[in-house]
Amino acid sequence: MTFPHRSTVKAFRFTDCFFDEKTMTAHLCYVVDDKIEFEETIMFNDAPELADDSRWEALNACLRLLHLAAGVSYYKAYIPSEIIVENTVLAPAEASFFNMFYQSGLGEFSFRNKVSPRISFPSDKDAVSPKTKIALKKQVIVPVGGGKDSVVTVETLKNTGFSPVLFSVSLPRAIRETIELSGCPSINVTRKISPNLLELNRHTEEFGALNGHVPITGIIAFILAMSAVIYDFSDVAMSNERSANVGNCWMDGMAVNHQWSKSIEFEQAFGELFKDIMPDFHYFSMLRPLSELAITLLFSQIKKYDSVFTSCNAAFRLDASKRLDRWCADCDKCRFVFLALAPFMDRDNLISIFGRNPLDDENQIKGYKELLGLEAFKPFECVGEIEESAIAFLMLAENKEWRSDKVITALRNEVEVKFAENRKFLFEETFKLSDNHLIPKGFKDAVITYFEKQIRDRLGSRR
Repeated sequence: MTFPHRSTVKAFRFTDCFFDEKTMTAHLCYVVDDKIEFEETIMFNDAPELADDSRWEALNACLRLLHLAAGVSYYKAYIPSEIIVENTVLAPAEASFFNMFYQSGLGEFSFRNKVSPRISFPSDKDAVSPKTKIALKKQVIVPVGGGKDSVVTVETLKNTGFSPVLFSVSLPRAIRETIELSGCPSINVTRKISPNLLELNRHTEEFGALNGHVPITGIIAFILAMSAVIYDFSDVAMSNERSANVGNCWMDGMAVNHQWSKSIEFEQAFGELFKDIMPDFHYFSMLRPLSELAITLLFSQIKKYDSVFTSCNAAFRLDASKRLDRWCADCDKCRFVFLALAPFMDRDNLISIFGRNPLDDENQIKGYKELLGLEAFKPFECVGEIEESAIAFLMLAENKEWRSDKVITALRNEVEVKFAENRKFLFEETFKLSDNHLIPKGFKDAVITYFEKQIRDRLGSRR
């Protein structure tokens, strides 16, 4: 197929979206100028029939917003100067939200590609956001990514008297096995990217097209909102920690945050967008009060998921034939998770999980220097704050099982010079719960009490 060159493209068009009741599939349609069409589908598997008029009204309201959100994956290929929305009219507040969603959500993409997209969604000052009267069943859903964070959320809810239902977009091995081990019921949807985009991504240089990171967690949030209508649930407990609020670097006076759509800023704006569409719907992160290191401390005590969990992106590639089984043990995410777990897990068990010890590999010293803030800036990945990495490192430097590893011996002096003086303060801050979260009262009291007790009991003399 022949694609237009980016230099010739003028507009990105939102043309149509519709829901096929027979297959329970959402269709999202986009066009670049009038030259190339994209159609994404999202199938809601094993979904019940929607007989209630208020539920159809809410579904259409959610579908409209999902169409606008998912368009970011296609807009980014050409980042044309004009955005045209043909099938609906946006209220000013809605346009403002999507301006932010695209601008902030494409922050890393813009930084890496050295571009500055001019994003301006059209709106009408007289347009009004839709409102519905749908009532949702009281039920908490936990999206599962196959990593340690969602495991901690699931087990925390189970241990505090809740009965979560798990949710996934597709079923890579780590997600499927995590769901199976949890013993919880689950919901699965299938998202299919437009084949035209996948083909264009293979020819970016030829057509001047761009590729890169998109706010995928944000897109999934909109899929979850629509799922709430279809499967009938009220609460979504995400597993985003407080470090997701912290950016990686700055560009044109704006913070660039790889995890922006996992941040509390997104969470708050998303909730405001849906407050009139589904007043019963609550989207929040259960782990927002916690640091990454606190989460790994809690995860290390669970144990039963050790053989199935993974956070390595290589295990979740879109092309299933290119996926790794678990851990590559040589990327920023693997480096951080290994470092964060090492103070709390048995050494031999942790090395067995990863298949190797990145802390004893001199080729990974540079990667650890970035995680520790000794070089460049925090990697564009879902990793903890620099201070968390430093605390984990200092804990290992004092541990006879770890202190002789090549990375520890190579960087110990630099890390101690930079962080040792403030170690006590940083340690306390790392394991102190933050009040900056949106956990609803129905969950907050039980969950916060559980977190505080678990952290206090597990740290013991480590303080």
